[in-house]
Amino acid sequence: MPDEAVGHVELRPLDLVGDTGNVAGAVSHQVAGLSAGAGPKAARIQVFGSSLIPGLLQTEDYAHALSRESLPGESEERINERVATRMRRKRVFEKEQVPYYWAIMDEAVLRRPIGSIAIMRAQLRYVLQAIESPRISVQVLPFAQGAHPMLGGSLSLHTLRNGATLAYVESFASGEPVDSPERILELTQRFDVARSKSLPKQESLDLIGSYLREYENDDDS
Repeated sequence: MPDEAVGHVELRPLDLVGDTGNVAGAVSHQVAGLSAGAGPKAARIQVFGSSLIPGLLQTEDYAHALSRESLPGESEERINERVATRMRRKRVFEKEQVPYYWAIMDEAVLRRPIGSIAIMRAQLRYVLQAIESPRISVQVLPFAQGAHPMLGGSLSLHTLRNGATLAYVESFASGEPVDSPERILELTQRFDVARSKSLPKQESLDLIGSYLREYENDDDS
């Protein structure tokens, strides 16, 4: 994703929740290259979100609402810049070589409204529309599964076309770029366990649809 703005975005959790942000600008030259061009170089992107819609699936309104709540001291101009950068990253799905994209979301992502009810309605409709692409898969990890190894954190795994895998893991106030093979193996295992606990595709779609209907039957009053 050629985007000169990406390289100048600070290494902050809000930016990195978006799967293809400044994934590891401070780790090494190889990983820094991913931050500026994760989309074209990645053959597969796998993400787990414990509390937010993954960045590449966020609508502009959802991203704005999230930014205003998460960065209360930030100016509207800076928030607009961040959101614009995130929206540009979505161009990865318009490339000739579109990466496979696999997102797992905790059910809490669907339950917790970000912004207005109208924003959540539009957001869930957008996710359902995105899943129509054969390159995009979304699963929901339901509350019924209880605890899981990714509880409270978010993870991005980027498999490059040369077979290498890079990762970024984050919690509430900190983030850690990873390129250690041993650590990546551990994180991949955590992701696989979370995926094994998640609903199959159709059941995930049905659950997203049920939340959408709840939002459609609700209002902002």
